[in-house]
Amino acid sequence: MNFAFIKGLYDTLDLFSEELSSALEKAGHSCIILTATDLGKSLPSFIEYHAIHHIDAVIAFNNLGYNLGTREGGNLWDALQILYVDILMDHPFHFDRQLSSLPKKNLLFVIDQNHVDYVERYYDNIKAAVFLPHAGCADAIREASKEKDNDSRDIDILYAGALSRVLIESLIPDFDSIKEFDGASFSKRCLDRLIDDSSITTEECIRQELSNEGLSSISKERERELITDFRFLDGYATSFFREQAVRVLCENGFKVGVLGIGWEQCDWADNENLEILGKVSSKEVFSYMLRSKVVLNTLTWFKAGSHDRIPNGMLSKAAVVTDDSDYLRKAFSNGECVRFALSDIMKLPGIVGEVLSDDKARKELSERGYESAVKDHTWEQRSIIILDEIKKHTKD
Repeated sequence: MNFAFIKGLYDTLDLFSEELSSALEKAGHSCIILTATDLGKSLPSFIEYHAIHHIDAVIAFNNLGYNLGTREGGNLWDALQILYVDILMDHPFHFDRQLSSLPKKNLLFVIDQNHVDYVERYYDNIKAAVFLPHAGCADAIREASKEKDNDSRDIDILYAGALSRVLIESLIPDFDSIKEFDGASFSKRCLDRLIDDSSITTEECIRQELSNEGLSSISKERERELITDFRFLDGYATSFFREQAVRVLCENGFKVGVLGIGWEQCDWADNENLEILGKVSSKEVFSYMLRSKVVLNTLTWFKAGSHDRIPNGMLSKAAVVTDDSDYLRKAFSNGECVRFALSDIMKLPGIVGEVLSDDKARKELSERGYESAVKDHTWEQRSIIILDEIKKHTKD
């Protein structure tokens, strides 16, 4: 089969595209690249290639290029009758406008089973939503490991993720525009509930609070609009527990290296055990993981999904310590990682301390994780799922 990938805007998404296209090429398929920053050159070449070879599907992450148009004002993918495959790396409520306007021939992959339910509830225009668990970037980690001189692990604990408070604040709606209830008090109640019950999804919390406001019978369209308006709560809850996880470790004497923006804004950022490593490229993250004894993860409020920190940490042969989800309990049930509950986050120092206290046991844990990730959790394995679904949707 012949595929096109859209790249050129975000290095993380480009990395995923590289890993997936490489896996497809290894399986005997052809992949060409559309460069989003230079469509003037890449688009004519793509159309010429399609006329000769026929592109079976264009594969994009987070809706890239979904609305490319024709001279006549139509959608390019509809005009060319090409299946548009959209792989979301974040919750669908961050992409409401895009998902409402996907090309007619579409196939959506989401990284949490709850996201499948969300899409099926609110987007009748989407032909199919399929759960696709996060995957590790085996090729990139293999390349990064070649640059590592030895097997030393000089970083005790690594958290690779930002505290993007400024970004979250930019998502807060104008509460005065919401006529059904007081937006400020509503958001406070929701956030308090999310912090108090970390097992609940953000959309479920919002729907329950809407019911408490007497709005259980509003239209699905208005319900979706309100969930989209209050999606910033998801980021605040995620950021709260992310900061708590790192802080409780630092305050209990563990040295933690953090990658990404925002950590310097913490009021405890002067803690001697916090090492702010700054922002690096997606591929540079792997160099740090390869130096780490423990890769710490908190999920991005995915209650039935994963995060790429988990398989990437495993492929880097670090011991992975993560909060739990329905998916993780099933996917890693044989001691491939250490899981904890956000509700018991104060137990994290004891959990991490036990991992770090026994080098032999830690290395055995790391090896189990590595073997599991290589076997079941790389983009090569995910490409099989993607191919199967594409074949189902291109039969006609």
